[in-house]
Amino acid sequence: MKSIPSRGECLELLKKYKVPQNVIAHCMKVNEVAMFLARKMKERGEKVNPELVNAASLLHDLDKIEDIRNGGGRHGVLSREILEKEGYPEVGKIAEKHTMHTILKTDCLLTLEEKIVFYADKRVKHDKIVSLDERFGYLRKTYPQYLDSINRAESLVKKLEKELMEKAGISADEIK
Repeated sequence: MKSIPSRGECLELLKKYKVPQNVIAHCMKVNEVAMFLARKMKERGEKVNPELVNAASLLHDLDKIEDIRNGGGRHGVLSREILEKEGYPEVGKIAEKHTMHTILKTDCLLTLEEKIVFYADKRVKHDKIVSLDERFGYLRKTYPQYLDSINRAESLVKKLEKELMEKAGISADEIK
């Protein structure tokens, strides 16, 4: 068991699995948001593992291109499988849970690390930090076939945002 990969090891994995530069740029921005939240929470005494947040936020889209190549439908699951094979099952578990449908399942986002990475991904459109309103507007336009799920998820993600902002002692506007 290797435990948690360092930042350098994460970047090597992104190269190894031929993740395109635009997806890496997205992962780097998600990492920026996630680490900001993890640091704020740690300062307030929350029990959060910044190393785990760092690795999972960098590697959450490790499978994005592979999933598209294979016809889609396994995004997140493939990242978990890859990371388990690489010796990082704890990171893989979080990567698997970053997809939108996760929040529609009861009791699926259980750890603070899972919640942070999931939320940070929802605040980043491509490689820009945006509000949840802007992100959900983009999702509705881009994925009209999933409109029902997107609409059901929005209030749950906003509830999660409120929970995380309280734990971090900040407002969502401070994430920029």
